[in-house]
Amino acid sequence: MDSEGIGALDQESSHDSRIFAMTILVSSCFLYNSVGSIDETAIDNLSLVVNLTKNIQIHTKQDDKEPDYEDFARYFPSFYWVVRDFSLQLLDSEGEPISSKEYLERALAPQKGFSDQIENKNRIRRLISSFFPEKDCFTMVRPLTNEEGLQNLEKYDFSQLRPEFVDQMMSLRKQILTKIRPKQINGQTLDGSMFLGLIQSYIRSINEGSCPTISNAWTYVCQSQCIKAMEESIALYETQMKENLRDRLPLSIQDLKAIHVEAKQSALTNFRHKAVGDEVAPYEEELRKKIKSRFQNTKQENENECSVMLTFINSEELIFSYIN
Repeated sequence: MDSEGIGALDQESSHDSRIFAMTILVSSCFLYNSVGSIDETAIDNLSLVVNLTKNIQIHTKQDDKEPDYEDFARYFPSFYWVVRDFSLQLLDSEGEPISSKEYLERALAPQKGFSDQIENKNRIRRLISSFFPEKDCFTMVRPLTNEEGLQNLEKYDFSQLRPEFVDQMMSLRKQILTKIRPKQINGQTLDGSMFLGLIQSYIRSINEGSCPTISNAWTYVCQSQCIKAMEESIALYETQMKENLRDRLPLSIQDLKAIHVEAKQSALTNFRHKAVGDEVAPYEEELRKKIKSRFQNTKQENENECSVMLTFINSEELIFSYIN
């Protein structure tokens, strides 16, 4: 997904923070791109990380103490800093080549000094390192060397771009596709409907002017998933019962119970496979009650069929006796 960038002139000051927070919350791999090099200006532009703990909560109630950044890191995505139009040589202080990842680590190293200005700079560096323990950097040269071409880049074929840029882009693409993983929360991989529910919960909180809370969003997703799993399992039970009882009633109570037990087990297995969260027990209990109720209806139907059959047999016997 592509999100709006930062620094919009026509938006209020909190707009960037909300966009940044929302992007962090829903992604499993976060690509941040800037131009030129990773200097003080580039790092200062990422000062939005300072507000992440103000715009994102893990639990509904927080203590007055400083938040544990490692807790946030458990829910945050991997971080890739893509530096476009990069023209520097990747060398250390002794002129030895370094990787782009080492370049990032050196840029995020604490600055020496004790002034408030230095402390503010180091806080941004410290938060980036704490929030995103899994991070990397990719530097990319300009795709073209002439200015006119850069202004009309969409008109150029892929083969007309600088080979070095193409190699760097393919390397970035390969690494992302190799390491990217589905969005997870508390070790649970989200499917499409769960991911949508998570986004809806976050957006609802933001639009209401409150702070998105990961635990609340996860609870909402779990509840929705459990309800969906329960409804699907009931439908599965009913379908299986209908298929196995079609044109077979009346049956002995033993045969009817055997069919019921098999259909019930299929429904419970389906529910346990699809329900998520720590509070699935009440939903499973509700599922058992609904299945029991439906079985009672089936038993009554079977008894009615038995009565009809018995009435028919008795009628046949009376007619036979009268004729004789």
